[in-house]
This record gives sequence, structure tokens and C-alpha cells, in this order.
Amino acid sequence: MNATARRRHERREDIIRAFWRVARSRPRKPINVRAVAAEAEMSPANVLHYFSSLNELQITALAGAMEQFSEQRQRIIDRPESAADRIYALIDAGVPDEISDELRYVYESVPILAEHPEYLPAHRALTERQIMLYRTLIEIGAGTGEFALASPPGIIARNLVALEDAYDLYPLVGDRTPREECRAAVRSYAELALGIAPREPGPRTLGPAPPHRAGGRDPDPSPHVEGPGRAVRPGPSRTAP
Repeated sequence: MNATARRRHERREDIIRAFWRVARSRPRKPINVRAVAAEAEMSPANVLHYFSSLNELQITALAGAMEQFSEQRQRIIDRPESAADRIYALIDAGVPDEISDELRYVYESVPILAEHPEYLPAHRALTERQIMLYRTLIEIGAGTGEFALASPPGIIARNLVALEDAYDLYPLVGDRTPREECRAAVRSYAELALGIAPREPGPRTLGPAPPHRAGGRDPDPSPHVEGPGRAVRPGPSRTAP
């Protein structure tokens, strides 16, 4: 990267950071170029020199947040714990106590996607990534005998992501259900679908939630069902894969 390209990259990063500072300082209020420019200590014209529109700036900022959230999820996958423990950790991360500004803007960006379909791949890729992470753990647990699946891995993974999306959207429309109850509801489905014994509530492992977007497709929902009866085992082995 030459000096000019590096300078452009740095200025774009400055503007993105200013965008999030504005978002956090005025929650639930519209963001405009003038406010971002003032926060970045530059003119509105300068902001539009680096981003063609406010929509492009918003989507770029969201894409960066999505990448961070995916990395956070991957760190959970990489833990030396049982598959069940990591499933619970993903649920804790996906249904947080508070909905972050980043997640809120993911949902609010849907109208932009209708007008700018070129941004759809990033949202779809995030959904696919979230499904894949759940599916990875589900297949690990099924392979080690820790899980007795009631449905194919891809279906269970997609349903878990859909439940996270729903419980993260509800607070944005005024739902006041306690967040621990929401997490318990997702855990209840996971326990039924994976064939593991209910777990006593414990301390949460992560705070900020990764945003999700609906619209992706599970690439290969192969039917890894444990036996025709799909029996629920009395309890998990809790043996790390």
C-alpha cells in the first residue's frame, strides 16, 4: 500500500470511528453526514470524498462490526470445552442483556438493502457464518456421542440463529421480557434439539452480541440424525471433542 492509499484508508477509518461515536451519543436518533463530519473534525464534503453517501458509510461501518462479531464467535468455537458448553456460550453471546448500537443499526439497515442490493452479500455472508459455527459444534457433538440430534444439523443451526435474531429484535420494538428468560428459551430449544439434559442457569460468558441477518441459505443440511427414534439421552457426556 503506497502512501496515498494508506492515507485514504486511515481517513476512512477515522470517519467510521466518528460514525460509531455519533451513534452511541444519540441512540435511536437518525445520523447525518453533518454530525459525522463534526465528530471527525472535517467538512461534510470531505466525508463524502471518502464515502459516496451516508448509506455507503453506514454499510461499511456495519461490515466492520460484523467481522468483529464473527471473530468473537470464532473464539468461542476454539475454546477447549465440550460442544454443549460452547453451544451455551454462543447462545449467551447471541442474546445479550443489552442490544448494542451496532446490532440495532444492522436491523435498521434493511431498508437500505432494498435500495442497494450490492450490500446484500455481506449480510447474507454473516448469516451463513453464524449458521456454520453452530453447525460445526452440532456435528462435533453428534460425532462424539455428546448429542442425540432430533433434526439434521443444518436445520438445528438455522433455527438457533433465527431464535437469536427474534429475541434481539423484540427489545427494539418494546418487548420487556427479561433477557435471561429469552436466553433460557433458546437454551430450551437447543436442549430438545440436541438431546441433552437441561442445564442449571449459571453466569454468562460473554456480553456483546453479534448481529444477524436473515436471508442466507444453509449450504448442505445433511441428515445426521441419531437413529430413527431420535431418542433424547438422559444427559450429555460433557467430554470435550
